[in-house]
Amino acid sequence: MSKTEENIFLAIKILLFVAPFSLLLVCPGNFCPFNLFFPYITGKAIFFRIIIEIALLLMVLLLISNRQFLPKKGEFLFWISIFFLIAIFVINLFSLRPYLSFFGNAERSEGVWALLHFLIWFWLLWIVFKIDPSFKKAIFYSFLIVLYIISFIEIQQGLILQEIRPSSTLGNATYVGFFGNLMLFLCLYFLYQANKQEKFFIFFGIFLALTSIIISQTRGAILGISAGLFIFGLYYFLFSKIRLQTKILVLIFVIIAIFGFYQFLLTDYALKIPGINRVAESLRNPASYMARLIAWQIFLDAWKEKPIFGYGLENSPIAYFKAFDSRIFNYEEVIFDRPHNKYIEILVTNGIAGALVWLIFYLTIFYTIFKNERNNYLRASLLGFFVGYLVQNFTLFDVQASYLPLFFGLALLSPPLLNYKKEKIAEQHIMAIQILVGGLVVIGLIINIYNFYIVRGIVLGLSSQFPSGLNIFADLARRNSQFLPEIALMTNRYLESNITNIKSFEPIQTAFEIYFRAFSLDPYDTRVFNSIQLMLMKILLAKKELGLDYSNEQKLLEEMFANYLREYPKVLDIKFQYIEYLRIIGEEDKAYNYLKSLKEEALRNQRYAFMFLFNLYNFNHKEAYDFYKEIISYNYKPRNQLDYILAMKITNQYDKNLFNNLKNEYLEKFNSEESKNLLKAELGLDNLE
Repeated sequence: MSKTEENIFLAIKILLFVAPFSLLLVCPGNFCPFNLFFPYITGKAIFFRIIIEIALLLMVLLLISNRQFLPKKGEFLFWISIFFLIAIFVINLFSLRPYLSFFGNAERSEGVWALLHFLIWFWLLWIVFKIDPSFKKAIFYSFLIVLYIISFIEIQQGLILQEIRPSSTLGNATYVGFFGNLMLFLCLYFLYQANKQEKFFIFFGIFLALTSIIISQTRGAILGISAGLFIFGLYYFLFSKIRLQTKILVLIFVIIAIFGFYQFLLTDYALKIPGINRVAESLRNPASYMARLIAWQIFLDAWKEKPIFGYGLENSPIAYFKAFDSRIFNYEEVIFDRPHNKYIEILVTNGIAGALVWLIFYLTIFYTIFKNERNNYLRASLLGFFVGYLVQNFTLFDVQASYLPLFFGLALLSPPLLNYKKEKIAEQHIMAIQILVGGLVVIGLIINIYNFYIVRGIVLGLSSQFPSGLNIFADLARRNSQFLPEIALMTNRYLESNITNIKSFEPIQTAFEIYFRAFSLDPYDTRVFNSIQLMLMKILLAKKELGLDYSNEQKLLEEMFANYLREYPKVLDIKFQYIEYLRIIGEEDKAYNYLKSLKEEALRNQRYAFMFLFNLYNFNHKEAYDFYKEIISYNYKPRNQLDYILAMKITNQYDKNLFNNLKNEYLEKFNSEESKNLLKAELGLDNLE
């Protein structure tokens, strides 16, 4: 290469070396001087993508004069990865919300756009490692430094600050575990032929990876490492040159160790070890993972409605609400916006077509490990690495902290360049390639900077005085960003926090315009629906009390409820909202009859049973009392202050003993003066004796 080409190649290396440090960015935080709405996610994504886009442009400039660096026909993993991206792109053309499938939302900033950048990272590493195989170790040390920093922060948060399941710079303890899982096997890989000094740092990295996994209490990472180490050990000892007797002894030891570890998990001692205790608890108490199993079933039921192409990337919440099963709230009152299972997520979002594409990609990885890596130890470590990744994904989904080390690990399979003979791209193609790639990179940079601008605008809007923040949100909404639903939700939050400052209808009208812009872009988002219908119901109620015409609000609400009750027939929250709407417009009988039709469905879950009880109390006190006795037979108990107060209101008239028992329980659980005053005010009591 010429001096200029060498400088370009060096710049590419520097950019690739810096890319893993994106995992340390927290905005705001020690590593990020500016504030972002999602501090643990958005800054990482934008920084990484800009770095990769610049590196891509430089790589194209290098390849124009060095065509021989391009992968050869036999490098199947590289070419299959391109097919993989194209196939995922085509499949997501059938998405329910294509814009979201391509660019993701403000929370995770994922979709096809994110996958494209992770694959560019892989392609760049693949080519660089072909040219300079020694650079593999440099990228590894970049990851190792990141592992050190993440682990030290994790240890400080867990052992010194006493945080439960700390998340370091990644924002989620599970991500720390996933990263530690993959890094452990990369450390094993680079132990081969490392000198004494290098081995010290690598072994310390393994120690930190294991420590951070234990402190983060990530069950999936523990299972992933266990499976990966088993495959690593099994393959290495079976196919190494170690004596047969030694192999047999080692296999016997491994089997005994696995059996012994299982038995240990059943003891009380296992419950005292962080991380291990969650695995042990899962074996003893199925309730600890039942919510996830029910969520998986919900997503699989939803997949059956769109089996071929699925709902599209980032559309898992639609699938979840379409097939919702309220029994999940008996174990955990949480909304699963993803299945927390990579394979079910693939089926739900991209259907059978997407599952076949992923399967081809995964099988090509296994094939390439056996084809390109001849050393038994290195092959065993890569097999353990990939199996550990696959097993962890049974309980999680991919994020930046997993994709970066994953594609680095796959790029290690890049074969070195042989039979070097300098070739140049044909002159007539150079200008076209430069314009095409240069234009695409510029577009990518604009998109990422624009996303940063939108997210920063949301932050500024939330922190601004009223009504300046509302004007910022209105300006952001006019720009047709893919983050429009998030803009609408933050507008609603801003309006609610400044409700006392609203002196006219104009701010409400401005907010409505934002809501409906978001609703027209995304008619499936239940969060936007809630923002609109709650505001409409407040306006309708106010107009009704003032004797004003509310027919427009009524018409809009009728249309919205009809649409959402049709789209999400299993979500009781929408049905209870509809009952409240019917009561407001005076349709008492219709609301009462509709409520009674929900009784059996409501009894499937404690949360909905109390919501049903609240609504029934508004219609008939005696029926509410009878239903409360039925709730007791299900062993459903009040969960919070409002549940207790409702139960006391109902039982006060019909069962004094039950009333007194509830009052004593309330005073025992909520014994602050504020809680006591709330109880006296709600029940009309002068004292609590």
